[in-house]
Amino acid sequence: MEYGCLKIYFGEADKLGGKPAYEEIVKMAFEEGLKGATVYRGIMGFGLKRHLKRSNFFTLSEDLPVIIEIVDEYPLLEAFISRIKSRELDGLITLSKINYSYHK
Repeated sequence: MEYGCLKIYFGEADKLGGKPAYEEIVKMAFEEGLKGATVYRGIMGFGLKRHLKRSNFFTLSEDLPVIIEIVDEYPLLEAFISRIKSRELDGLITLSKINYSYHK
């Protein structure tokens, strides 16, 4: 079986259905039975719109970079991408083939 790593890049303030996008995407992955998902919150970054965003101790409202990473079978991830695109998320989606091994 061929495995892949799906990464989704967007801003912390992005919403899907009125809820934080990262929560909705992880919930979708869980409901689809994907192997697992991890959400990373960046301390600094910028995207296509060229807005530099960074963590600041004194800032109450931030829109920091967020990455969701999901590893599973490649065909399942391809199908999941279609679901995400149908929700019109404003972000970058990448999918790479990987070598997968799991150790208990």
